[in-house]
Amino acid sequence: RHDRSLRQARSCAKDPAMRSSAALAATLGCLALAFPAQAHAAGQKAAQPSANCVAIGIPVPNLGFAYEHVESTGRRSQYTQYWESVTPTASRVRIVKPGETLIQSSVYQVVNDVSVLGKMTKARGSQVIETTEFRPGLLGDPFSHACSGKSWPIPSVTAHFTGSPSASAQTPAGSLTIVGIREKVTVPAGTFETVRYVRTSQSRDEYWKSTQHGVIVKHVATVMGQVVTEVLIAIK
Repeated sequence: RHDRSLRQARSCAKDPAMRSSAALAATLGCLALAFPAQAHAAGQKAAQPSANCVAIGIPVPNLGFAYEHVESTGRRSQYTQYWESVTPTASRVRIVKPGETLIQSSVYQVVNDVSVLGKMTKARGSQVIETTEFRPGLLGDPFSHACSGKSWPIPSVTAHFTGSPSASAQTPAGSLTIVGIREKVTVPAGTFETVRYVRTSQSRDEYWKSTQHGVIVKHVATVMGQVVTEVLIAIK
């Protein structure tokens, strides 16, 4: 989910004229630190504390989640994610694209029910190709628990890229809001109960996250007048 935003932020960091672009806004932000929440067993959900809240599972290790990415320009692509591990402090996912396999490792904290990303590393095989650090932290998405109507501010943070080339970029402020819980959404992979949330800044991103699988099943982004849609097409 953050991959598109990181590419946009890298472009803005290299070009100062682009730093106020709407493309930099998508899915970036942070929260003040608090006590981390507890993760549940893979594919399981904890007891729901109230009618207005829902527990969210985490991906079953090495189960494949295949997506189609469609842009309003007509460009299409597909990729598959295999979550190798997800804990309350770190995750590792294998991303398989045509002709390329990447390993993405993330270190984060869970704060007030959302993940706050501190560091992300991408590797091709055993070779690290890019490391991104966020200061004070990049707001992620609802982790293991979500309550309808809850919202968080997204202050500006600094993203520092170490790769080829290295660069830094400041992200715009915004907000994250949980619009609904237990919403049914149908995509090519099937019908899922989801948490729907919206991230707004200089762009608008709407997500539907499966409460059972803990993955995004649908994502619609509007950036600079362009619409990007990603949907889950299969579970392997």
